[in-house]
Amino acid sequence: MLYVIALTVHVLSIIIWIGGVSFVTMITFPMIQRAGSSLEQVMMFQGTEHRFAKIAKAMVILAGLSGFYLINVKGMSFGAWIMIIVWAFYASLLFGLEKILFKKIFAKPTGEELDTNKIFFILQVFHWVILALSYSAVAAGLFAAHY
Repeated sequence: MLYVIALTVHVLSIIIWIGGVSFVTMITFPMIQRAGSSLEQVMMFQGTEHRFAKIAKAMVILAGLSGFYLINVKGMSFGAWIMIIVWAFYASLLFGLEKILFKKIFAKPTGEELDTNKIFFILQVFHWVILALSYSAVAAGLFAAHY
């Protein structure tokens, strides 16, 4: 029974987490890039990012706890290693690395104005990369569970 509960929590947390990343990548970034002013783009991005970050942190914690329990019960597999690597990458982003990256990305060069179009293009490409990694982890988990 505990295994079924852990598996359910794990799958639901992954759906919410990766679904949110998908939404931000496929819907929010194109909307941001269509916004008129740089200030409007930054405000839209910050509003979305701050709201989703809280949800993502909770889901990453739930996915990690339930995932480690599931690994303890079922053992390690190739798929589990991929999921752990992707989870560790996300966890490091959400709990510290993201702030460091954002400081660098949004740092204003002396005497220059921020090129928000370039910044949001870089962020969108980054999101596509982490989304591809996320889908790879999901595929690896499904493959490992059913092979």
